[in-house]
Amino acid sequence: MSGSVICATILHQAPDRGAAAAIVPVGLAWGAAVLALGSRIELRHWGWLLLAAALVRLPLVGTPPLLSDDLYRYLFEGLALAAGHNPFTEAPAGLPGLDDALRAQVNHPEIPTVYPPLALWWFRLLALAATPTAVQGATALLDLVVPPALLIATRRAWPAWIYALHPLPAIEAACGGHIDVPAIVAATVGVAAWRRGHRGGAWWALGLGGLLKLLPAVLLPALWRRLPRRQLQLVALLALATALALPVLPAGPALLQGAGAYASRWAFNGCVYPWLEPLGPAVRWPLVGLGASVGALALWRHTDPGEVWALVGAAFVLLSPTVHPWYVLWALVPSLLCGRRGWAWASLPLLGSYAVLLAYDPQTGQWAEAPWLWWITWPPALLLLALAYRSEPSATAP
Repeated sequence: MSGSVICATILHQAPDRGAAAAIVPVGLAWGAAVLALGSRIELRHWGWLLLAAALVRLPLVGTPPLLSDDLYRYLFEGLALAAGHNPFTEAPAGLPGLDDALRAQVNHPEIPTVYPPLALWWFRLLALAATPTAVQGATALLDLVVPPALLIATRRAWPAWIYALHPLPAIEAACGGHIDVPAIVAATVGVAAWRRGHRGGAWWALGLGGLLKLLPAVLLPALWRRLPRRQLQLVALLALATALALPVLPAGPALLQGAGAYASRWAFNGCVYPWLEPLGPAVRWPLVGLGASVGALALWRHTDPGEVWALVGAAFVLLSPTVHPWYVLWALVPSLLCGRRGWAWASLPLLGSYAVLLAYDPQTGQWAEAPWLWWITWPPALLLLALAYRSEPSATAP
């Protein structure tokens, strides 16, 4: 808990986003302590687990969102949807008069939404309170579901305790308020339900996760062969997706406009991509193809959705041109689901991506990614990942 208190103090006292980079060394020490001690905790009592997770996250709720400003877009798109606008066709920049103070905080306001339909409804719910603290608090509250879900899925205490105390999920849920967290909650519940024989519940949890962020939908084919009444389940899920999307379906082809801009233009501290970027923008497509191949291979080899997620999540983090710290959650959680600590260790140096804020210019509100950022994050992360996987074989729970 002391790590989260120190990080919260830094964020509250930071005069600008550049000063927020001071959380990096704190996060490294905090995470190392958790991994050294958390792996030894055998306490399985849900009450203590939830209390510990809540105490770690609570100090970060209400901190200025200096590490990421995504939650301002969430709130604005929720307001836009509530006001009858279509976030897929009407970018924030094109909606003057709709809470201009909030709109001024939205990053890249010229780009429309990139989020699936259930995510937009989540934003609309958050917009009822319309404050960053509400986003942080609601996301942190949802995140408390993950530790007990890990306990159920793995029948081991240590994965749940590592997640409960680890700095990455605590910071990204309780400070960043990222939409990835609700999607990961749904996916983790889905894997836990599947392993305990609740096939229909697993299908719906993963389906809802895919309507928040697309990655959980990749896991659905792993359930197909053993899913009861599968045609009916598929039709019902598609009907729900259509119902949720009704307010935005008139956008037609414009539904992909924001996602297309993101896929073709964005890049930040990728593992592989910076070395291929000189070959031109077309190099992104072979990386997409390689990631799809990993997903297909995972679905062919594994029937456990946790193992499929572990491979797909790792491929996503390693191959994506853009790897913000919260993206690493997509590899961390399935690693724990499969009884591995590799990404729990590797995620610590990747928190160092926030060191990019040292180059933040408060006059322009911009920062530039320096070449040294890759060297202080990815080589140690890959080394820790390799060492962990060498010493720790898979231990997937039944």
